[in-house]
Amino acid sequence: MFPKPTPDRRTFLAGLGGAVAIAGLSAGPALASSSTRRFVATLGRRQIGESSITLSRSGGSVTADIDVRLHIGLLGIVSFDYHLSSREVWRNGVLQELRSTTDNDGKQEYVNAHRVDGGLQINGSAFQGLVPGNPATTSYFTADFLGRPTWISTQNGRPLDLTIRNAGATQFNTSEGSLSCTKYTTRGRLNINLFYDQNVEWVGSSLRVVGRDANISMTSRGRSFNQIWVG
Repeated sequence: MFPKPTPDRRTFLAGLGGAVAIAGLSAGPALASSSTRRFVATLGRRQIGESSITLSRSGGSVTADIDVRLHIGLLGIVSFDYHLSSREVWRNGVLQELRSTTDNDGKQEYVNAHRVDGGLQINGSAFQGLVPGNPATTSYFTADFLGRPTWISTQNGRPLDLTIRNAGATQFNTSEGSLSCTKYTTRGRLNINLFYDQNVEWVGSSLRVVGRDANISMTSRGRSFNQIWVG
């Protein structure tokens, strides 16, 4: 199910991944299990934001609530604010519903998607149409996604056709210290490095932005996402 780890967007915004639950979405029955994982975003040595994913299971369904908040200020000249809030509903590893809103420094973007016969029907600010099969999303929370060649942008609904490669064992810095991880690279419509620890849990990402290193690093883990995902 998960890729075996090695022992021991296209923009920065796409790389950050998908929050608080979106108003108007039903919470459903009482949740059997839930976990929140938090991350910090840095550009070079500067902290520019935070993100979180709350993964919850209720019966056969898994819900992912994702929140990304960024503020970039450079020398009092450049000021950029970003807030993405999304909810994904999955059943047996198949995306059933995606609802997302993004304030992209004043530009409003969105995704409204639901499962139909033959695939995922998307109404997004950058794409409207049917995506066949079982795509992943740019929320990264399970290594199951690494086996899927098409991902859906949680910012605007655009399908991203990717080549994904296991780049081998490496170390990645988090609040738990330097962790032994397996590094995966995605190339195509989204170029990002993803890091999964020895338990195949996602702990962060990295990419290059205008010649500088950008990182999304775990600051608190919570319960195992894998246990919630598998059930």
